[in-house]
Formats: sequence, C-alpha cells, structure tokens
Amino acid sequence: MTGQVAAVLAAALVVAIAGCSDNAKPAAVACAEVSVPMVDIPTRTDQEPRLRLPQPQDWERTTKLDSDTIRFALRNEKLTDRGFTPNAVVTLQKVGSDLGKPQQILDAQNQQLVAKLKVKDLKTNPTQVCGSTAQSTTYTAPAMGKIPARSATSLAVVYQAGDVNYVTTLTVQTIKPDDPTYAADSATILKGFQVLSPK
Repeated sequence: MTGQVAAVLAAALVVAIAGCSDNAKPAAVACAEVSVPMVDIPTRTDQEPRLRLPQPQDWERTTKLDSDTIRFALRNEKLTDRGFTPNAVVTLQKVGSDLGKPQQILDAQNQQLVAKLKVKDLKTNPTQVCGSTAQSTTYTAPAMGKIPARSATSLAVVYQAGDVNYVTTLTVQTIKPDDPTYAADSATILKGFQVLSPK
C-alpha cells in the first residue's frame, strides 16, 4: 500500500509546484453531464479506463507536469494571483486488489496526505463517478517555499477491472477559492469528470 499511495502523494507535491464505468453491471450507469467541451485523456494501455475532463473557457492544456502518474493538466493563466496559477491535474495508477476494498484505498490516500503533505482542514465526502466508488476531499495545502497555502479539492475514483484496481485522482487548487470564475469552473470540472470502461 505504501508504495502505491506514495505515487499519489508525489503527484500531489508536483501539483503544488505547478467518469463512467459499467463495472460488470447489467446496464451502464449515466455520468454527470456539463455544458462545456470535454477532453479525452490519452490512455497508455488497452486495459486502462478512459478518462474525460471538462475544459471550461480559458483553461489550457499544460504538459510540464506530465509523468507516469500525472496524465493530464489544465491551468487558467487569467486567474493567476501572487505567482500561482489555478490548475486541474489528473493522475492515474494501477493497484492490486490485495490493497483492500475501494473505500479502503481512498481512505489510505487521505491518511497519507495528512501524514506526509501535512494538509489541514481535511474533509471527505463519499460519492460516485459514473457508478464507480469515489471520494471528494477538500483541504488546505501548506505553503511550500514561494508557493502560498492553497485551497484544494480532490476527487479520487477507484475503477475496478477484474483483479486490478485503477485509482484516478482529479485535483483542482487555487489560492483564491472565493474567486467566482474559479468557483464556477472548478465545480464544473469536478462534476463532469468521467471514468469510462476501455473501448
């Protein structure tokens, strides 16, 4: 568990610097719909779930954070304040079924955020993304060097594929959470995030 959670933690640290699944159910579960364009995040294997992310106006693709874990990122330069640009970052990793049930995996990630990243005011809310087990978490990330403390919301989803689980996390963050444009855009991005079964 520690190694897999460490990847998510590492992604959270990098972010600072910067879904529909049938799940073997008889009928597909509808995903939440939003009124902005959707971006398809490229997959790297035929087994990975397909991820789709809403892209509100002025949120542009950035590749400088891309890695094995970080699969996609958007940022809105027009909302930059005190040198920090609000962003939305998507991570994906594969974990074995031996790590426990989906909710246990999600809870372990949050425990690592507190233990390693020292986040404060962490609040969680169980939810679903296109039928998959998910958890929405809000927290305040501490200042890091020249980067001020940030308000973040993370939506983590566990997609089950046989004896393998995929964990994807969408994190949006800003230093001005009350900005009306950011509040509306981030809510849309979180609401419309999709995790789909492979084609």
